[in-house]
Amino acid sequence: MSHIFGCKQTPDTPPTTSDEDSSGSTDDADMKKKKGNRAMGKKKYPKAIKYYSKAIKIDPKNATYRLNRAIANSALELWKDAEADAAEAVDLSDKPNSKSHYQLARARLRRGRCLEAREALRIGINQCPGETALTQLGKEIDRAVAELEAKRRKEDEAEEAKCREAGPGGAKALTNQARSLYEAGRLEEAISLLQEARAAAAKTAARRDEISALSLLGKVQMRLKRWQDSADSWQLVVQMETEVFSMDNHEEREALSNASNNLGIALKNAGKLKEAIDAMNSAYQLSTNGDDKVATYQSSQILQNVSQCLLAQGKPGDARGVCSRAM
Repeated sequence: MSHIFGCKQTPDTPPTTSDEDSSGSTDDADMKKKKGNRAMGKKKYPKAIKYYSKAIKIDPKNATYRLNRAIANSALELWKDAEADAAEAVDLSDKPNSKSHYQLARARLRRGRCLEAREALRIGINQCPGETALTQLGKEIDRAVAELEAKRRKEDEAEEAKCREAGPGGAKALTNQARSLYEAGRLEEAISLLQEARAAAAKTAARRDEISALSLLGKVQMRLKRWQDSADSWQLVVQMETEVFSMDNHEEREALSNASNNLGIALKNAGKLKEAIDAMNSAYQLSTNGDDKVATYQSSQILQNVSQCLLAQGKPGDARGVCSRAM
């Protein structure tokens, strides 16, 4: 399979695109595909992408055109676009195609999302057993996953060491005390302890502990209807989680989605509707991981929140459109 390359750099010889025919493609679309293939052979990758895009516009359900554009995007290291096209190629294919699965797993790996790359590869190997290229890519993904897990273990050990050094006056202990006060309705006392927890976490550079304290502080302020203060807290949470969390980790991506949604709710109640919608749209993208076909309870709730903001802006038509997507 000479069309497959596992290196990060643009290969010395151009990757081979697929010439497989698909039923329903027009002669004009096929002509655009062939022009794209010729451009690939000359390493004129942007020109190839242009021709494949024209073919896709004519026949958007053709998996081969999507796969070929994914390969061209990979040659230019445009991994986000390559992933999107490869995912479409996998979905549109009538029968398993190892090239599409390879391109999808490889693009996710290059984007630093090795756990999702491993899952994409697992599906590819199940559907296309015995493919050498997929097996070789699997070794590279396994190494990346091992490095990620080692890094996380090291971070967890460092956090635990900081907590032991901090003792009962540490950020975690103070946050836990504040949580008990919050549940008991003693909100002002909870705020005081959370401010101490933030200071303790900042002193030891325990950023995850500071995130926990800030998240609870944002909830307390929401309960007190101090909307602008809450928005300020959630803005800090979103900023810190973006810097600290891995989007390759589903739980951490979901936590960032929740924080962005809470930021949107606080901004909405503070009267900042445009900023609220921006925050909620970000929350939705995180919840679905950029795939609008994904439907979860969280993404549905976010869309309903966006709909409420649009109604408050006097845009009932837009609100109905968004609301219908939440159903």
